[in-house]
Amino acid sequence: MQSEPRFRRQPLIGGKPDLAADVEAWLAAEPLSVLVTQFGGDPADYRPAAGPRGTRLAKLDAFTERWDTRQGRERNLAAELELSPEQESLVIDAANALGLRGDPPRHRHYDHMLMLGGLVRACVARSSYAAHLIREGEITAGEVTTLGAHRPFVGNEFEQAAELGWGALTEEYEALDAGTRRAFELGEPEYEEGERLADVGGTWGVKHYRTDAGLPVRVVAAPSSEPAIRRADTADSYKFFAEHVANLKPGERLLLISTAIYVLPQHVAALRILALPYGVEVDTVGGKPTNRPKLPLSHYSATKYLLEVRSTVRALAQLVSALGNESEKTPE
Repeated sequence: MQSEPRFRRQPLIGGKPDLAADVEAWLAAEPLSVLVTQFGGDPADYRPAAGPRGTRLAKLDAFTERWDTRQGRERNLAAELELSPEQESLVIDAANALGLRGDPPRHRHYDHMLMLGGLVRACVARSSYAAHLIREGEITAGEVTTLGAHRPFVGNEFEQAAELGWGALTEEYEALDAGTRRAFELGEPEYEEGERLADVGGTWGVKHYRTDAGLPVRVVAAPSSEPAIRRADTADSYKFFAEHVANLKPGERLLLISTAIYVLPQHVAALRILALPYGVEVDTVGGKPTNRPKLPLSHYSATKYLLEVRSTVRALAQLVSALGNESEKTPE
């Protein structure tokens, strides 16, 4: 018999028009309070009485620095925190309840379907799940875009690429293209556009495909907004999609497919960068395993979940800033 969940699941932020109220509800959620308490903090520091919402999020951001084992590195190079089995179980249950999970799409049709790139496994699994949704008739889409960057492989990505038969590949964009072509059974691109610069961070490219059924599919490598410092991040990818790739119109629906553990921070970023300025509706779901190709299931440690809770806090702070003064009005 399945046991009752430890925490009540929080609705995904952005499900209702009042984003500020959603943020406030997330800050007051029991699983966040339990996490903060477990690691030596006081949940009262992040409640309305403690000051403006932006100030409280900045305080929470500073608190979550104790979980930052990435230190600017790629996720698969992050160190692990020393946690007890009880702490590990609590962290994963709390993170899932806060929104780091995979929910099904809410609608049957989306004008745009987007998949973010990432490590090799993500480049394969997300496009595979997207193709599965369309192939099985669960949803329809006007067009499909996969968003990545010219990011060189690191750590075990070379091994993962070799396991997939892609031993010659060396970067995310190549893996994203290979994964998308395999998932949607694509031939050669109809055409390509882009610019290759000496600084890899500024290099960009778009490959335009079309399935046998006529569905437009694009594979995109976005440039970094700070090319001399870093590769393109999630925000860069969204902005490039909105400004260069898609002609977004108010009222259009976007389905963003990620991995369950990354759903919430990527969704919050999409609300800020895509939903607010362009008036589009954004849903974000976590991809589920498919057998095209079948990959070993990933295991995400409690440390990895804490890292994404921290990413969510930082994304929420940016969202609140974008909302402006109206966001500081505390809901009744």
